[in-house]
Amino acid sequence: MFPDDFRRCFPDKKIFISSEHNWSFAAWELHKREGLIRPNATLIHVDAHLDDIWDGLEVEGLHDIKTEEDVFEVTEKLKIENFIWPAVGTGTIDKVIYVSQQDYGDDPFDFEEWDFSYPQLKPVKDILDNNKYIGLRYWNLEEFFTKKDSEEVNVLTENKDIILDLDLDYFNINENNLVQDNLMEEQKIIENLTTLRDLYPWSLITVAISPFYCGGDDNALYLLGLFCKVFGVNPEESMSW
Repeated sequence: MFPDDFRRCFPDKKIFISSEHNWSFAAWELHKREGLIRPNATLIHVDAHLDDIWDGLEVEGLHDIKTEEDVFEVTEKLKIENFIWPAVGTGTIDKVIYVSQQDYGDDPFDFEEWDFSYPQLKPVKDILDNNKYIGLRYWNLEEFFTKKDSEEVNVLTENKDIILDLDLDYFNINENNLVQDNLMEEQKIIENLTTLRDLYPWSLITVAISPFYCGGDDNALYLLGLFCKVFGVNPEESMSW
């Protein structure tokens, strides 16, 4: 139902949807290059997973992008968990707010024990030395919503273009139990989506369907339907991108 190359958009609503999450990088990069978002935007990443793997910075061609074709070629080389760092590397994003229930791995902003003497980590060190990749991590949307107007969040969002990056698998309570009944209650999903929709005047919205991590195509189709309903878009009016 959702092939890996499934991509639809609603340009007038600034909503770009893809089956696989690495394509969010392409949407961000193209919008920056077309002048539709300013460089050094703030990303709000809502996902069951942090997707904070740095090795996307090593993808061939990342720093030689000149055309739309180049953007697509680089994106095809990215994975579903390493597409955020490359966008920092190209200057599209420099602040990140993670909202994720992922309970394994390190704090995404804790580099105290990293050994930057390794040559392969030079791109990461250069970014950090330039005060890029600054941000916060929250464990769920409710926690983030309560902090939305706090000073710690305002420092990251004031006078910035703000991108919402949503993975629908956020609404799967336990990705290891891939059944319909494992999704959050529908009313809670609708409430979270409604609050997200109205949270900021979003400069761009990217949505990953991630069917496998939602629990299969049926769950993914159901969640995408709720998203479209809350965000006021008709799937039949979407365009390929």
